Amino acid sequence: MNPTHRIFVLAVVLCGDCAFSEDFSYAVFNLPGLNPDELHGASYAVNERGYVCGSSVSLIGAVHGAIWDPAGNVVDLGAIGGNSSEAHDLNDLGQAVGWTGRGPDDGRAFLWQDGEMVDLGTLGGQFSSARGVNNSKQIVGKSGTSGGSSSAFLWEDGEMRALPGLAEGQSTQAYAINDASRVVGYSWPPQSGHIAVYWENEQVFELPRWIGPSDAFAVNDLGHIVGQAEYSASKYHAAAWVDGQIHDLHRASLGRDSSAWGINNVGQVVGWLGDGRTLFVRQAFLWEQQGGMRTLDSMVPPRLRKNWSLTVARDINEAGQIAAYGIEAGHPLILVPFLVSPVHPTMEMAAPSPGIAGTNNTISITGATPGARVVFLYSRHGGGTRIPGCDLQQNALQLDQPTVIGTAIADSNGVASITRNVPLIVRGQTILFQALDQNECAISQLVVHEFE
Repeated sequence: MNPTHRIFVLAVVLCGDCAFSEDFSYAVFNLPGLNPDELHGASYAVNERGYVCGSSVSLIGAVHGAIWDPAGNVVDLGAIGGNSSEAHDLNDLGQAVGWTGRGPDDGRAFLWQDGEMVDLGTLGGQFSSARGVNNSKQIVGKSGTSGGSSSAFLWEDGEMRALPGLAEGQSTQAYAINDASRVVGYSWPPQSGHIAVYWENEQVFELPRWIGPSDAFAVNDLGHIVGQAEYSASKYHAAAWVDGQIHDLHRASLGRDSSAWGINNVGQVVGWLGDGRTLFVRQAFLWEQQGGMRTLDSMVPPRLRKNWSLTVARDINEAGQIAAYGIEAGHPLILVPFLVSPVHPTMEMAAPSPGIAGTNNTISITGATPGARVVFLYSRHGGGTRIPGCDLQQNALQLDQPTVIGTAIADSNGVASITRNVPLIVRGQTILFQALDQNECAISQLVVHEFE
């Protein structure tokens, strides 16, 4: 099949009347570890309520599955059959699935619910690992079999059943299941590459390819599937399968390879791009019908504390919140979990005027509710701060550890301003500013200014 170059059109288009700002459309939150002294971990999935699951180094020093709530609190899922575990997916009921034991290929698939981890068993082999769960508590993953091979499985109502390959003897892997019970993954012919497939009613169907191997990693409730496929010799592109056609999501100017790992029902896709052969030179991406593929690093606030870089995005919910992980500059072997959450500015902030250190500067905003108390804030670092009393899916600040400059009451035209002396020592420094109306959970856009 010849490569398909046109970008596909989804049945549900990205919210036509809402626009993200050109830059800095997201706040980014470093998720806390189970052990405050250890940063290492990863976030793999985010549900519609804003809960995130993944892994973190526990207090005993082993990696454990973890769940973070929207307030940023973390829960240790523990482990059975060994010291380690990872949570790879969770549904909107708060049920999480993954593996527990000594490793993903030497452990057991689990279901975590009501504070308890349950071993899901195997298909007769020595290991199993769960990768996806839907809101009907159907679970999919991979298990060893009594014959010594491995097979995708569907678990429901206490029973684990094997999902067939495209031919007898092929190994299979299931990665995700949607609420319509469509399962996606791959079938693996002996001595050949993976073939992306989906299962319906436990029957397997091959997905179109370009020139070589392919994998299907995620599926939304409309049945749209994303993953990766070999596009040209040893180069893989993020791919989407819609209505029986394969579509290329890759932007060549951003990297050699790409891979899509999550899709929501409005057609936003996330994954990674870069050099597929080198894990630590990857960049997380967001693909939207309007704008195509962009790196997440270009959409979050600048000057992140510790110079974090987002390397892989794994999942995205309907609110546009993204489960991702990244690395700190100079520490490429330590992965750190993040939640990347969209912001929705409704007030417009002007840059400090005259913008010169050692003088009085005025900062003004427009678009506030008349009579509202507007708080002006600044920070030297971008990031994310939750607004007390406000839902994180509604809004967040894009400042790290913000400091209050002062407050002002918006006039009848929705204008508010403050004037403060900027010390001469700030000359040549870059400061980040934002305004907040806490009663309305309303914010301004982020302003980044270098003082003369």
